[in-house]
Amino acid sequence: MEPNNELKKIILELLQHMTYEAEIFERAEEGRTVFNIRTRDAQLLIGKQGANLEALQHIVRILFRKQTGDERFPFALDIDDYRDKRVLYLKELARKAAHHVRETRKSVSLEPMPAYERRVVHSYLSLYSDIGSESVGVEPNRKLIIKLKTRPKDPDGFNFIENS
Repeated sequence: MEPNNELKKIILELLQHMTYEAEIFERAEEGRTVFNIRTRDAQLLIGKQGANLEALQHIVRILFRKQTGDERFPFALDIDDYRDKRVLYLKELARKAAHHVRETRKSVSLEPMPAYERRVVHSYLSLYSDIGSESVGVEPNRKLIIKLKTRPKDPDGFNFIENS
């Protein structure tokens, strides 16, 4: 059986055992297949900050590998486009935080978030030449600090500032 069809079957059977009705739509994204689950019970399946969605994806990955022996098929689960909406939210949050850091010249700490969400923010902030970010803490309370990058001083003691 084709991996996409096998995965859809696994997802639907698992959701039926959990007494959820759902439809699955697939799309190609960044070298992987995303299986987007449409259901009336989206919030329950997503959970707080996507925790249930992550757990569901983990279980599906284990079941898929056990049934097919395929360790390399890249896929992700999404529920009612939650991940796409979350990425837009995180980018807007990062943009506002960067603006605040520029205005106040003080670092900003974001709430703890999963690794893939921190990666989204780090990636977005890499577009800023004067703003940096770092992850601090220990999972599950690891969070991001957004701060001004320190500019290297000139050997003569002068610190040149770019015009923008």
